Amino acid sequence: TRYRRDLPRRGIQLLANLRPGDLVQLMIRQSATTFSLPVDPSVPIVLFCAGTGLAPMRGFIQERAMQIQSGRKDIGKILLFFGCRDPGKDYLYFETDLGKWIELGVVDVRPAFSRAPEKSEGCRYVQDRIVRDGDEVRKYFREKAKFFTCGGTAVAAGIREACIKLIEEDCGSRDGAVEKFKALQKERYATDIFG
Repeated sequence: TRYRRDLPRRGIQLLANLRPGDLVQLMIRQSATTFSLPVDPSVPIVLFCAGTGLAPMRGFIQERAMQIQSGRKDIGKILLFFGCRDPGKDYLYFETDLGKWIELGVVDVRPAFSRAPEKSEGCRYVQDRIVRDGDEVRKYFREKAKFFTCGGTAVAAGIREACIKLIEEDCGSRDGAVEKFKALQKERYATDIFG
């Protein structure tokens, strides 16, 4: 099987249609070493992803949920920006663990539905939701949160631009915003980008 650019989008469907004994060619790739939860569990985190980019974010949320359930009191808050097409078709894990973690107060989810923006406060893409909820992103930034992005190159580029736009609103200069974003990338921003 050759690599196909649309595989991340179709990957879930492909896996769902497999039968016992089917052969699948795949590649396992190590994520960046900086793409891990902060050692200090009290550090808040902001997660940006779309589609299958939710997988590592779900692991982060699960880890924090387990820490809370074990009785730890000093667990940092989580703000998740998640994009998908339709809440009724591909809002992954909302009916199971993600929904439970929302109820437990482990994570605050800010969805963006590209085919149903009216169900995500008018936001079609993750970057739209970041800009719309910019005050909340700024609040997490002031609280020394660590930021993570996981997704395809187009998603990551949109998220980067939305973050730079928020910084530019505060500092008044595109060049200054780009420099501040670069500094953030060195200190508190990790990415796992594919495609």
